[in-house]
Amino acid sequence: MLRRRLIPTRPGHPRPSAPALLAALASALVAVVALAGCSFGKGEPPKPTTGPSVAPLQSELTKSLQALNSGGYKFKMVAKEGSYTGGIDPIADLLDATVSVSSDGASLKIDTLGVRGSAYTRLTGLPLPGFDGKTWFRVDPARVTRPGSLGLSAIKDPTGVQALVTATHDVRRENRGYTGTVDMTRVVAWGPVNIPQVIQLGEVARRIPFEATVDDQDRLVSMKVEIPDNPVTATYSDFGTTLSTTAPANAEPLPDHLYGMLGL
Repeated sequence: MLRRRLIPTRPGHPRPSAPALLAALASALVAVVALAGCSFGKGEPPKPTTGPSVAPLQSELTKSLQALNSGGYKFKMVAKEGSYTGGIDPIADLLDATVSVSSDGASLKIDTLGVRGSAYTRLTGLPLPGFDGKTWFRVDPARVTRPGSLGLSAIKDPTGVQALVTATHDVRRENRGYTGTVDMTRVVAWGPVNIPQVIQLGEVARRIPFEATVDDQDRLVSMKVEIPDNPVTATYSDFGTTLSTTAPANAEPLPDHLYGMLGL
């Protein structure tokens, strides 16, 4: 997992420069929004766990995700590195999301709009040109090399919960709550978690505890995965939300150097 303090400072040493802070914050940013690529990786998705006592309840939990595919909703994902919040409408192909990360007293906020295949971003938080939060930049999709970066290509599942549920097993239910474990070796990404490092935990990685909650209509409203030293929680609300997201006027092309810095 990424550490909370991304750039250490020591007595007598100057604070990191703005570019250094940007690099560190961008590193955390890439981790936070890596979740958006979970259901868009290469190859076949993991197959559901089967078994006489597990499969029925896992199937119930999978059905609780249907509301995330049938209309708009709001989401919020929180971990130590930062947060990923917003609204999405998978039918209208609209996304309005914000990533916030911090390091050593500095903060970086990235707003992203997805409008029917086009993407725009706005940067706030560092004393550098283009980070005043006033300018919208147009992202060239042909230059985006990381699936899911900034929430791009994540219209169907921005938090990656569908792939996560597929990797659950030992699922149990009590009232509106589900518990069980997740085989993280079968998950491409979940929030800011560094999956390769989790896998290095050995057998522990195959049985990471989770807790999920559904509402009175059996729609998933929360999912918490107890990653060691870095639990990640996602919440879902406002089902049926209609987004009024539109392309920002006078958006400028995203500067060349920011594609790499932002992990695109």
